[in-house]
Amino acid sequence: MTRELQSSLDASGIEWPALRNHIPCMAHVIQLALGAFMSSLGVKGRTKSWEAHERDQQFGENESIDVGKSQRL
Repeated sequence: MTRELQSSLDASGIEWPALRNHIPCMAHVIQLALGAFMSSLGVKGRTKSWEAHERDQQFGENESIDVGKSQRL
């Protein structure tokens, strides 16, 4: 995204080096900081992916899908 911004600004005659002006996503910075903090405490995080968590919320955490009977694409 920063490269696209740099290209757009360059086309307008504005010099804006993406590598020097990159601003990390604040949510990602907080995630990294909390991960390091939790690791220093010896706490394990969730091992589920976001998609798995959303699927559990949609179908209910205790429901299971029989993969053997489902049709694979």
